[in-house]
Amino acid sequence: MKIIINTAHQRFGGAVQVALSFINECKEISGIEFHVWVGPGVGKSLNQNDFPSNFFFYEFDFGPIGFKNISSIQGQLEKLEKKIQPDVIMVTSGPSYFHSHAPQIIGFNLPLYIYPESPFVKRMSLIRRAKLWLKRKIHFRFFKRDAVAYVVQTEDVNQRVKKALNTDKVYTVTNTCSSFFLHPKPFSRKLPPKKEFEFRLLTVSAYYPHKDLEIIPFVLKELQKRGFQNFQFVLTLKDEDFERHIGSQNGIINVGPIPPEECPSLYQECDIMFLPTLAECFSASYPEAMAMGKPIITTDLGFARSICGDAACYYKPQDYKSAANKIIDLAENKEFWNLLVENGKIQLSKFDTPNERALKYIEICKSYVKT
Repeated sequence: MKIIINTAHQRFGGAVQVALSFINECKEISGIEFHVWVGPGVGKSLNQNDFPSNFFFYEFDFGPIGFKNISSIQGQLEKLEKKIQPDVIMVTSGPSYFHSHAPQIIGFNLPLYIYPESPFVKRMSLIRRAKLWLKRKIHFRFFKRDAVAYVVQTEDVNQRVKKALNTDKVYTVTNTCSSFFLHPKPFSRKLPPKKEFEFRLLTVSAYYPHKDLEIIPFVLKELQKRGFQNFQFVLTLKDEDFERHIGSQNGIINVGPIPPEECPSLYQECDIMFLPTLAECFSASYPEAMAMGKPIITTDLGFARSICGDAACYYKPQDYKSAANKIIDLAENKEFWNLLVENGKIQLSKFDTPNERALKYIEICKSYVKT
């Protein structure tokens, strides 16, 4: 069997980590010929020399995707598909902007389209809501045109996607942390030595408006206003995003984007995982923190509770005072801290392992191979 793993359109974000994890887990799967279309986001962290002889790689960089280059993308990929003659195409996150001849299974990871109750959506201006509606309409057109089935990461998203796309061909395969977190390797320190009684709150994320990272300076100032000078926030933003949206200040450290295999080392240097996001289909930061034995503080929203359960401390979304309260409560209550860590281990066991996720993807692919 020949499977194309299409990541040609992926440039950054959590979807890149899902794709990388899937590709790496496929190393252990024999009897399948894997043709991997590598986009720039995946290519940065993919060592092609590590793969066996049943893997073939093709590199692409389409740049930002818009109407001007979609026809070019279609032409390039169609020509390559004709040459490979795959049985099925797997796209871990779509839309792929490619209408294939082989059946195509596409992952859905666009929370703003299916969570209209998100505070981020509600606070949008009418113009921005109109733009979101138009973008949703366009993306849904590509999803419906190109996919024979969809893969999502929680049952809640499954039900919402079925309704939004009017289909029952939606499969749930839970996300999880990468295998790097199950077998962490040592790397050089990225942070200065920790001071006595210092607490570090880590947010591993690229910049997206719905992540609400702009709340962090306000949370920090609230903590300092109450006399707590021992909290440090650690971010992994590009320098330009950090300067534009956060700004340099005491109490916030930006280490820049971190390669996936080095993220466990950064978690080990920190104490708490802080994620102020307002909309997610799934965030790998949750299971990453669970795997690394770090308590979680995040927004009190349905998607977060459906993923974390009793393994997180929740605050009122967009409320920096509420976030500060929860941070102080957690830092001063060691029993609660340990409870969240233990609950995290239990919650992590409910997710598919990276290997299980890859095998489920393959089984879905096999079910759509034409005989």
